[in-house]
Amino acid sequence: MKSLSSRNHARNFPHKKILALAVCASALLGGCASQFEAGTTLADLPATNLAPEPYVVVPKVELPELIESYENALASNTDPKTRRQIQLRLADLNMERLEQLQEDNPEMAVAYGEAVRHYEALLQTSADDDYLAYRLARARSLDGNTQGSLAALENIVAAAPDSPFIAEALFRRGEAAFGRKNYRAAEQDFAAVLAQGDTPFARNARYMLGWSQFKDARYRDSSETFLVLMDDLLAENQPQSRPLDQLEKGERRLADDTLRVLALGFNYLGGAEVIESFTPGSGPRSYHHLLYRGLGDWYAESERYRDGAQTFLAFVERYPQSREAPHMHVRAVEILQQGNFPSEVIPAKRAFVTRYGIRSQYWAAADDGQREQLKSQLKPWLEELARFDHARAQALALEGSKSRGNSKAAAKASQDSRAAFLSAAALYGEFTQTFPDDEKTPQLTFLMAESLNEAGQYAQAFGAYRRVAWDFAEETGKAPAEATEAGYAAILMAGAMHKQEKHPEQANLWLDRKTETSLRFADTWPQDQRALAVQLDAAHNLFEQFRHAETIAAAEKAAGWQPPPDAKQRRSILMLLGHSYFEIDNFAAAETAYTQLLAGMASTDPEYLNTRDRLQSSIYKQAEIILKQVHLTTDSMEFVAPTEEAIALLLRVRNSGRSSIAATAQYDAITQLVRLQRWPQARSELADFRQYYPDHKLTPSLAAKAVAIYQGLDMPDAAAGELMTMAAKDPSPAVRRDSLYMAAELYQQSGKTSQAIDAYSQYTRQWREPALQNLEAQYQLVTLYEQAGNQRERNLWIQSLAGNKVSEPRGRYLAAYARNELAEQSYARFARLALTLPLKQSLKNKKQAMEATVADYRKVLDFGIAEFTTAANFRLAEVYRQLSRDLMDSQRPNGLGPLELEQYEILLEEQAFPFEEKAIELHEANVQRTADGVYDEWVKNSFSSLENLLPARYRKPESTVEWSDAAY
Repeated sequence: MKSLSSRNHARNFPHKKILALAVCASALLGGCASQFEAGTTLADLPATNLAPEPYVVVPKVELPELIESYENALASNTDPKTRRQIQLRLADLNMERLEQLQEDNPEMAVAYGEAVRHYEALLQTSADDDYLAYRLARARSLDGNTQGSLAALENIVAAAPDSPFIAEALFRRGEAAFGRKNYRAAEQDFAAVLAQGDTPFARNARYMLGWSQFKDARYRDSSETFLVLMDDLLAENQPQSRPLDQLEKGERRLADDTLRVLALGFNYLGGAEVIESFTPGSGPRSYHHLLYRGLGDWYAESERYRDGAQTFLAFVERYPQSREAPHMHVRAVEILQQGNFPSEVIPAKRAFVTRYGIRSQYWAAADDGQREQLKSQLKPWLEELARFDHARAQALALEGSKSRGNSKAAAKASQDSRAAFLSAAALYGEFTQTFPDDEKTPQLTFLMAESLNEAGQYAQAFGAYRRVAWDFAEETGKAPAEATEAGYAAILMAGAMHKQEKHPEQANLWLDRKTETSLRFADTWPQDQRALAVQLDAAHNLFEQFRHAETIAAAEKAAGWQPPPDAKQRRSILMLLGHSYFEIDNFAAAETAYTQLLAGMASTDPEYLNTRDRLQSSIYKQAEIILKQVHLTTDSMEFVAPTEEAIALLLRVRNSGRSSIAATAQYDAITQLVRLQRWPQARSELADFRQYYPDHKLTPSLAAKAVAIYQGLDMPDAAAGELMTMAAKDPSPAVRRDSLYMAAELYQQSGKTSQAIDAYSQYTRQWREPALQNLEAQYQLVTLYEQAGNQRERNLWIQSLAGNKVSEPRGRYLAAYARNELAEQSYARFARLALTLPLKQSLKNKKQAMEATVADYRKVLDFGIAEFTTAANFRLAEVYRQLSRDLMDSQRPNGLGPLELEQYEILLEEQAFPFEEKAIELHEANVQRTADGVYDEWVKNSFSSLENLLPARYRKPESTVEWSDAAY
């Protein structure tokens, strides 16, 4: 928008002209008077021919000089009218001087106050002069007095509605109202400017009118206004519209801004679908696509990528046959890629190919130029989409193979995979049709054949493979890189059609094609490693027809092929030889072939197990023949050597792997070893058999033999192991139970603590009855875990024993034993607790531990078993004695004086004394058991404690000994 300082002022030139005429008239009147006599009239003047007026270059006069000349003229002139003209000119010149100063010194703050005062003074006498009001407004604006400038413009609007400056005055006032956010007032002024007709401010006024409506949230009115502006810029209503890229720089900037604000309005009104509501009745504007593009690009800039792409695609859907549609579609794809929506990019590209590809209506109606443009985009996208579908199909196929356990999922994956392969094939085909001479066409034709192959379209794939293999080379003289692979694939396709064809004649036809293609392949690429495979295919056909002698001949010929067969081909040869020799009962030759064949196979090979079984059967058959002959021998010594030969063959069966055949052969070998009394080897083979065939149907029958073998070899540990086996697998529960306990005892006797623990543990879990036997196993576990130093596990079994409910004496004894062990642990925890400050808390903890210990020992006393009763009584007495001693040994508080310390110790003695008395009472009760004939270590220990507690009464060693002797 233009400011007041940059406008040409319409009334400046009339004022200058009037002033110039007045000055010239005075000069002529004064200077020419002496040249004519008085009374002479125009009629009296002689006729004359005026010479042509010469071209005069007016010299440029500097502003200061010009101002000075006007000031001199003002000083010498008394005519009011002329003086006013001079004053006005001086005001304008001063204004021009200040503007020149500002232009020459942009960084300087120029004051326009002098110019303002000049115009204000002139207005004092001509308040209704619109030109002066306009100049004053401009001067005030440059002087920074915006309000004053607006006031001057208001005067023009109010006093001179027909002024040539009315449009700018209204525009400036509208700008001010817009700046104050008074959008309704601004709208009125901008509308008034437009009412003035075609003025220099009309276009900007319409632009600002649209913005005023937009800011006032009247988006539809705003959009209508901006569309009128765009119509004006692009000459929409003219016979020839103007393309956007042909606008001048300023117009282009205004058009771009207008498109952007239109995008904002469309967004607020609901998005792309609202654009059509602004379409004139005559049809879409020439720049209609720019409205969609503006909104779509705005969405993209705002990172609303999906909305942006959908905007472009909305145009495509509505105007599918327009010239702009392909470009709009491409822009939608670009935005989706920018927003990183790969799952939406591919469908958008696919839709582009469908809409504009060689098989579309758009293509059929397009001219050559359009088609070339379309090709530039179709070429990369066709290949990309084809490869995408191809990769997707392969992934689905893999998914289907992994879902074989789920038939429904596998079927769905297979169906989807086939559809994707067909889609890929169609896209590859469209590429080759669109770009038949492109260098990638042979390669993509090959991929099309691959896709058709995977989709099960073998007949079509066969034709495509043949074209890649031979036709391109015939047409161009250059074989594609994929030609060899295509030729081989054509063989496979013919074979596939032969297998699936149900009609015999058609099946034979495809077999002929396979043979023909195979021969052509071998002839075209004799050095190819698969050429031999084609030759071998004939040998396989012979074998399938049970012509074994001919198969051997064909396979042996293939074995001498040059270059030599690779591993796969050699495998095929060996398999044919092995199977054929086996079928004609030449088992030694079959073994040789199978051995070589198996050596080159991975254990995961689908044919591995079958080939191994064939090899093992070949060896077993040789041993079987020998043993049949041995059974016919009557001499006891003559059978030894052939039997040993047969044993060697039988044991050699497993060299190729453990199998049911190898198990049978090894079992037969063990039988023969027992027959020959080869005990060490028999033992080794028996152990090996059990290790590898624990679930074999023959395994249980070896148990009795194994026990006998280990008895003969004097191996108790091994016997225990055998018992464990019987405990696990013997059909009789009694045998399993007794075998397990006997095995545990043997392990314990042999010092095999770990094995003994495992066996006893297993026994306690499996055999609850008889109950006493189960308790004995638990007791042995307590002993074994004590030896192993595993206190945690020992305690678990002690607690189990302590809680048993067996009423028999042995059961009660084991329970008392366990309770005593648990009480001993409680006593140990009690004894470890020290009395520290603060004494109250530590004493509380100590008493709690004491109570727990006392409770545990009273449970022991409840059983009434003398062995544990004296121990419990002793420990109970020691509990009280220990508490008394700990009280006296407890930590003293810091800071006590001698007297306070003495008093504190007296208090401790008072606390400790009852516990000591209780200890004496319990010990005396324990020693009184001597009267009942009980004098064990715990009674002795009570005597020892009493000697310390009551030395005067109990520490009398001499008298005690004499009394004891006398009593004895």
